[in-house]
Amino acid sequence: RTKCLSQTLYRAAVAAGDDPAHYSFAMLQTSKVVAVTYEEGIFYFSEGLADQSPAHVDALVAHQVAHEVLGHVGKRRVLSLGVSGGFTVIGFVVPGLGLMDFLVNPVIVRAFTRDQAFAADQRSLEILRSLGYQAPRRTLAEALKAAASLNGAPDGNPLLATEPDLDDRLGALEPLETEAAGLAGNTPPKR
Repeated sequence: RTKCLSQTLYRAAVAAGDDPAHYSFAMLQTSKVVAVTYEEGIFYFSEGLADQSPAHVDALVAHQVAHEVLGHVGKRRVLSLGVSGGFTVIGFVVPGLGLMDFLVNPVIVRAFTRDQAFAADQRSLEILRSLGYQAPRRTLAEALKAAASLNGAPDGNPLLATEPDLDDRLGALEPLETEAAGLAGNTPPKR
């Protein structure tokens, strides 16, 4: 499992034009399909992800590499600090109003994070194409559907969701490559 994810992460980093030597990952013990970018090339992948088909692993790892290459973690941190700083200043002017940061900051940052998922989806298509996939849209769409089917519906308020709705993500990937051409050229590259 670890070797498969290591090789996939290496290949995706090279395909994205980044230095794979700066990348590392840790495994999470869960059967859910989980792939998370932390910061500075650190990723968390689940055993559930490692158990997926090679094409799905490639697509979901490419998505996380896209987040890293696009600098999304740093941008979220800057946004969060900016919102917190703004509420701190407001708290000096109107005592107590600074506490609104605890309510507003998560909503703003998570909405921003949902937009980043769309950007990472688009960048991951380029990475998948560089990995040799002739139908990257279809590959990513199938991986997202497989992960959602195994993980189940997200819990909680959609306003606090960190990822956009699956249907919205799939819609943004349209049009998918034609079935015959897409699947024929969609064999994962040799490892």
